[in-house]
Amino acid sequence: MLKLDENVNFRKFSGDIHRHLHADDPSTDEKRTMLLFVILFLDLICCIPLFVNGEKIFTIIALPLIAGINLWTVIVMFLKSSFRNDLHFTLYKGATGAVVSFCYFVLSQKYAFSVLGFNFLFIITSLLAYIIVILGLVRHYLIVLPDYKRKEKNTPAWGTYLFTLGPAIGYITAQFIFHFSDSAVNLFMSYIYLMLACTFSYFGVKFIHKFFFIKANQDIIDRHLRRGKDSHDRK
Repeated sequence: MLKLDENVNFRKFSGDIHRHLHADDPSTDEKRTMLLFVILFLDLICCIPLFVNGEKIFTIIALPLIAGINLWTVIVMFLKSSFRNDLHFTLYKGATGAVVSFCYFVLSQKYAFSVLGFNFLFIITSLLAYIIVILGLVRHYLIVLPDYKRKEKNTPAWGTYLFTLGPAIGYITAQFIFHFSDSAVNLFMSYIYLMLACTFSYFGVKFIHKFFFIKANQDIIDRHLRRGKDSHDRK
């Protein structure tokens, strides 16, 4: 769960827990990275296909979220490092990951709709797959991460490899698919965008959980990490 056991020696917590107790510092490099991330993965790769042709309902669903994240990104560019702003930046990264993930899911439905129309079975299947991935990530951060007795693995889980290799394999396969009909291309792109939605959901879950994890364990952080430093930032 979110709250760590205060009776456990702080040194017994895993490295993952220690890293998860540190808010993200909105340094210049970090802010530039997030700006490029939003412009590339949200505004260009996702937003343009959503706006071009097709049913406008998909654009209407995603547009408020896209506009909100872009506005929030502008605000974040002016943040300076402090405890409160570090927490703000952590929440911003989580919200950005969640919005990018959801927008890619909407885009995957748009491409599928252009071929299948309103196919209830496809919608339910893709939505179920998307939800299962998110619930798996939530379970990891709520149950697996706080377990200080577990052995920390040096290698990522197979799911991480799958998320990493998925888009690359998809791109290579696309070179063959593009020789076929537009319908086959659109269905394939729907799959790719669904894979990207699952991939970016990791960032959403991770940083949103990190924000609430830090809030829930503030007393442990003050005692072992900050020792009262800059405590006035939280007042």
